[in-house]
This record gives sequence, structure tokens and C-alpha cells, in this order.
Amino acid sequence: MRRFVLGATVAVTLAACGGTDPATDPPAAAEVQARFQAWVRAWNAARPEGLDPFYLHKSHLSVAWPNGERTRGWDEEAVVQRRTLPTVTAMNLDAQRPTVVLVRRNLALITFAFTLDMLAGGTRQIGPGQGMMLWQKEGGAWVIYAAQISLTRPVEARIAGPAPRR
Repeated sequence: MRRFVLGATVAVTLAACGGTDPATDPPAAAEVQARFQAWVRAWNAARPEGLDPFYLHKSHLSVAWPNGERTRGWDEEAVVQRRTLPTVTAMNLDAQRPTVVLVRRNLALITFAFTLDMLAGGTRQIGPGQGMMLWQKEGGAWVIYAAQISLTRPVEARIAGPAPRR
């Protein structure tokens, strides 16, 4: 269901923008790629204040977390981040092969494989996954408009110590 909702969001966005051919703008694609890598570093730091600048601060932001939780709007997403991230004692999201498609000059789709090793609230989540993010250039900066990060073969375990760092 989550994949359908995000897919529908992307499809509606594409239809609203008109046309089907992606934009060709290597400098803009490189800018989105750099912004994505900065988000990965901020995610691994697991501090809400470090992640704030990467998200659209409007009611139509949509995020599906690896644990299956889903938020709508920045207000909901900020609450989840501020509740969850302080419980993180170890985080390693390793994004692999991120692919950027400029849907329009101000709209980019990033897909990527990843591995996640996260210890939060005494529960460790480990596994490979897939991510899809829609980024929009807003006010001169690329921000996350919609995101879905799903573990494909998760392993969860209650453990006492921190997860190993790579």
C-alpha cells in the first residue's frame, strides 16, 4: 500500500507538470546528488535539527519510514523525528547507487538501494532496502517533497549494546 501511495504521488506530480521527458541539466543533477549525500550524512548523525533543512516544511510533505510509520505534512514528520531520533544510539545508512532523474528543472526523483544498521530505543534494525525520494527546488534549495524508505529483508533484534560502526 505504501508503494502504491508514493507511486501515485509521483504519477500525479508528473501529470501536473505536463510532459514525460526528463530535463537535461547536469549541473542541477549534480546539485541534487550532493544534497542527497548531505541528507545521508545528516540522517546518520540522527539529530532532528540537522535534518530540518532537508524537508519541505508544508502540509503536503509525505514520508514513509523504514519501520512502516508514515507521516503527512512537516508538522507530523517533525514530531516523529523529534520522538525517534533522540533514541538512536547507532545509525548507519549506506546509500548505494543513487540515481537522479530531473523530472523537471525544479523536481528530481532519486532512487537508491541501501543497507541500514540502526539501534534505536533498544531495538536494532538491520537489512537491505530500497529508497525513493522526490526532491523539489524551493526557495533556492532542494528539499524532500516525498520519501519512502523500505527495508526489503529486515532483521530486528532486541540488544543491549550499540550496533557496530562501519
